[in-house]
Amino acid sequence: MEQLVDRVKNIVNICWESFSAKVGCGLIVINKEASMQLQFAYLLKNTLDLAVYNDDEAVEIELETSLHIETGYKECDIVVTISKGAEKIHIPIELKCYKQFLPNVNATGGYTQFRSLVYHDISLMEQYASLNNFTNGTCLVMTNFIGIVNRNVYWLNDISNGTTIQNGIVSNHNYEDVEPSNIIKNYTFNWIQKNNYYFLKLEAHD
Repeated sequence: MEQLVDRVKNIVNICWESFSAKVGCGLIVINKEASMQLQFAYLLKNTLDLAVYNDDEAVEIELETSLHIETGYKECDIVVTISKGAEKIHIPIELKCYKQFLPNVNATGGYTQFRSLVYHDISLMEQYASLNNFTNGTCLVMTNFIGIVNRNVYWLNDISNGTTIQNGIVSNHNYEDVEPSNIIKNYTFNWIQKNNYYFLKLEAHD
């Protein structure tokens, strides 16, 4: 099972790299989070079978999966279910998209709330990982707003490039603000630029 899980995670990474490149060069057009979810899920759906090497293995994806955590039921954007014989492991994936302008060319606004939502998704990922047969998941974020990526002030819920979270302690933090107390794992925010877009993959690390 461990080898199968590793193959699946590698394919998720490859799909994210492909998705980022395609969005960056205009082959895929993303207007909001819903289209991001559908387009990325399409890439996964058509690629994950490459991880299956034996007749007792299977990999499936499900969108908007209802999961019960301490705060109630939450809808996880994508859940990848890996089967090896009678054994199953689930990988949760959360997605976030922020476009600087709406389709009508008006400014979107709300980027402070967007940063908060990214931290909320990180917290959800940690709670999902504690569920039976779930493993650490991935939070995938995209934006075309460089103001989110490059920081020039202390922000609450900082997601700018180079930010780290170590055991729940956020770097670049204004300590007049309250630390996000519901995050306990370690993360590094490394944004990748593809033309006018920026992409971030967040996974807990030791």
